[in-house]
Amino acid sequence: MICMRKNPIRQCVLIISLFVVLFVYAMFQGGFVSWFLFYSFLPLWLYSIVVFFYPLHALNVERTFNQASYHAGETVVVTVRMNMPTFFPVISFIVEEEWPQSLPSKDEKMVVFPFGRKTLTFTYEIRGIPRGEHIFSNIRIKITDFFGLVSKEAEFPLQHAMVVYPRYVEMNMLKVSQSFEQGSAVSPWQLHRDMTMAVGVREYVPGDRFSWIHWKASARKNDWMTKEFEEQQNEDVVLFLDRTPTPLFEEMVTFSASFVRANIKKGVQTGFVAIGTDRLVFHPQNSEAHLQRLFYALAKVKCDSAKSFEHIISNETMLWPASASFCYMTSYLSKDLAYAVGHMAMRGRNNVVFFMKNEGAPLSNEEQEVIEQLRKKRVTTVVVTPDHVINTSLKVGSE
Repeated sequence: MICMRKNPIRQCVLIISLFVVLFVYAMFQGGFVSWFLFYSFLPLWLYSIVVFFYPLHALNVERTFNQASYHAGETVVVTVRMNMPTFFPVISFIVEEEWPQSLPSKDEKMVVFPFGRKTLTFTYEIRGIPRGEHIFSNIRIKITDFFGLVSKEAEFPLQHAMVVYPRYVEMNMLKVSQSFEQGSAVSPWQLHRDMTMAVGVREYVPGDRFSWIHWKASARKNDWMTKEFEEQQNEDVVLFLDRTPTPLFEEMVTFSASFVRANIKKGVQTGFVAIGTDRLVFHPQNSEAHLQRLFYALAKVKCDSAKSFEHIISNETMLWPASASFCYMTSYLSKDLAYAVGHMAMRGRNNVVFFMKNEGAPLSNEEQEVIEQLRKKRVTTVVVTPDHVINTSLKVGSE
């Protein structure tokens, strides 16, 4: 806690001088008017003395939030509670929140009137909280007299890091397909674990889904046993997120969060790669803890890549096993991108390109040429609009 009083000697001299001047004026002038002014001023002068000596550092201040975690677009309700150890006749407090730099600038200042209470509480809302990590730091409390001659303030360090996770929508990822003006591009592979081909049982390991438990085998061995499924070549899915600057980046993050969540919920081993000023690489897993790690990374990711997406694809895809299938989330289609992805397809990789496009904007001639070039190399291109990932539950594909 940092307690500050601006020019305390000057403030003390001012209030004493003002009292002396009025008293001397009443003594020498005499009469009803002069003494009336003196006694009328006396309560205000006494309150200035109260402000000067008020133990502002003795306040107990805390900040709480209405939820433990948030997703982008939600409303955050912040509660500030002030507790005074002893009653002191203060008329009002000016409470100011030191606003996080990651949030749009806002003057969050409130005047609180104690009215004889020892505990004061007030709330404010942050509507449409953006994705990211927001650091709430100090709360500044100030008191002043009626004339503004005496003021006192204190800063209470209440640092709190709030991580706002990206939004997500329900997504059906049974089979990826999308119709275009020039035809239909259908993925030859499915993005979910084949749960029908159980070939044996094994001991339970953390991260196994509850639905995989083999109850009869567990009863026989008196220990948890899970079904072992037939491994398929396209079991692992890795999503590459393009971090080159784009106005559609938030929609791309929302789609990525929805995509990885849908796959992991269906038991698909899902990885994630996003290269920018930092390198985010997560190897395929399908546990809840893995999903939380992915959402945490997506909460803080920024579109700050100085390298082209096709350059990143060429470098990063060489590091993965041949069984992994690749998905790419981007808002730019270029011939260089088609070459990089097509090269992966020629090596036997399964590839899907998710192309984020503004609602109502037609495909340009170059974009149509790139989509056709990818189709010839057996690469699926799925056009996604912001309307899909903001206003509706996205369902890509058909049963």
